[in-house]
Amino acid sequence: MKAFFDILAQFVREKSSYIFMSPRLYVSIFLLLIHFGVSVLDAQPLLDQPTIDDSPFRSGEVLKYNAKIRGIPAGTQIIQVNGKELLDGHEVYHVRSSSEVNRFFNLFYRFNDRSESFIHSKSFHPLRYMRKIRDGGYSGNIAVDFDQVNQVARIVKDRKHTELQVPAGIQDELSIIYLLRTKEIEIGRKYEFPALIGTKALKASVAVLRTEELKTVFGTLKTIVVKAIPKDITMWLTNDTARIPVRIEASTKIGKLVFNLQEIR
Repeated sequence: MKAFFDILAQFVREKSSYIFMSPRLYVSIFLLLIHFGVSVLDAQPLLDQPTIDDSPFRSGEVLKYNAKIRGIPAGTQIIQVNGKELLDGHEVYHVRSSSEVNRFFNLFYRFNDRSESFIHSKSFHPLRYMRKIRDGGYSGNIAVDFDQVNQVARIVKDRKHTELQVPAGIQDELSIIYLLRTKEIEIGRKYEFPALIGTKALKASVAVLRTEELKTVFGTLKTIVVKAIPKDITMWLTNDTARIPVRIEASTKIGKLVFNLQEIR
């Protein structure tokens, strides 16, 4: 029991939002923090890879994850596809993500995160991204409009307006997941693509390690294992056309953080 409360104390001291993060945020770190440490000379452009015939943008799809730190339940994450909409004359997929700590952890630290991405239905790049976060005593908002033609991101963060030149096809923190699910990838290869994290445009890179059978609540599934280099963050995608992320693992200062898919609707 003492060890448990030691973990909780450390959780608060280390500013929990950097320890408990949604799969969307971990995927962002997973793909973007490595850009200084990974050689991408042999990486292939992910955006140029063939598209899987069966699109992962299935209207009404809801993925629910449970998060644990050192085996202790910490919170939940839900990612869903609301369906197709029109945005500025373009057909887009409207994707939402929400994450929060559970009631027990909420006694020590309040954290919730809501985000939305509007992803072009043909080219799979985002046209708009919005996020609202409660992180302890901080509450913040960010909204980004992507002008992919002129390669400009118009950002409003906590009422501050900025414009940023960005590469064509740039991704946001939520659309990254669906780009990985949409494109064909090969074992043993590295892939790169541009992404916007916060207000910075970075070059992301990811390595595809192996196939692996993984025990889940849905039974044993064949998966593709993708990993950041050199960071110890790993993601398991089902080895089929759905390419569903069923597990995410990340090392933190207080131990392993694990997201396991618990429900699909």
